[in-house]
Amino acid sequence: MPANHKVSVAWQIVATFVIIANFWAFYRIRKLRKYLLYVYVPSIIISTAVAAYVSSTGLWVASSGGEPVYEPFVLPPAFYAIYAISAGLQALAIYLAIIWSREHNRKFDQPVNRTDSPP
Repeated sequence: MPANHKVSVAWQIVATFVIIANFWAFYRIRKLRKYLLYVYVPSIIISTAVAAYVSSTGLWVASSGGEPVYEPFVLPPAFYAIYAISAGLQALAIYLAIIWSREHNRKFDQPVNRTDSPP
């Protein structure tokens, strides 16, 4: 259920790092659809594209004479691109959580004008 009160911006940021909690955090502030559009969908598209590229070029393992050689500390450049893109999308999620949570909280800072209260 979306929050009908102020939310903690710090907890919203923490929730962006937890897989299921990130959806809940943006749902609470009524921004889940935008989060999915701005962060989650691009993440899926980029991950799929990189995985297709890496699997089609055989970058997962180095080979020596036809036999795969697994070198644990040698990563192809495609993996560095994946890390950079993931870090960028995580930074975007944190930025959106901060901005949208503050926007959500401002709605509850406004005083309510009541006409039935005594003068």
